[in-house]
Amino acid sequence: MNFNIAKCHLLRITQKRKPSHFTYTTTNQPISQVESHPYLGITIDSKLPWSKHIHTTTSQCARTLGLLKRTLHPATPNVKETAYNMLIRPKLECATVAWNPHKQNNIDTLEKIQ
Repeated sequence: MNFNIAKCHLLRITQKRKPSHFTYTTTNQPISQVESHPYLGITIDSKLPWSKHIHTTTSQCARTLGLLKRTLHPATPNVKETAYNMLIRPKLECATVAWNPHKQNNIDTLEKIQ
């Protein structure tokens, strides 16, 4: 099986202060190491704090919410609620079982959008 080295990344997930460093290669080319990487809509960080994912998600939802406020200003509340439930809520609830926030500042950041 051939891998595209440009699309392959190494993400070490650890809680150690001094993690071990190994160089992984495929076809004699090293795989680049990253601190965080988006995967299936979730930004995974090497220490799993989820703050990067929450920041990315809330900024996307804030942009979408601003667009909805501008375009749906004259609409009825029912239309606004339907648009919110279709465009913003799924982004906020995507894979919450995996990254369920437990820190109060992350919870507050998410609740500002809701």
